[in-house]
Amino acid sequence: MSSAESSGRMPRAFARREAHRKALNVHFVVLLVGLGAAFAANRFLTPETFWAHWVALAWAVVFGLHLAIFARGTLSTMGGRRP
Repeated sequence: MSSAESSGRMPRAFARREAHRKALNVHFVVLLVGLGAAFAANRFLTPETFWAHWVALAWAVVFGLHLAIFARGTLSTMGGRRP
């Protein structure tokens, strides 16, 4: 058992992955709520012009970038140390 495990603290790599996972989950929930609000606003305020899909496209790009950063950060902390 390592010293980090015996003291009850998370190893740094695991803590980093956990922080990325939480941030990604929060971002996804905000994305869902925000897109729901955008589509509702589009439907009730300007039903003659459909613009909410542009908001969804922009947010999808930002979420994709966040996901790429998350994947890179996660993959860089996996695996053992090389001798």
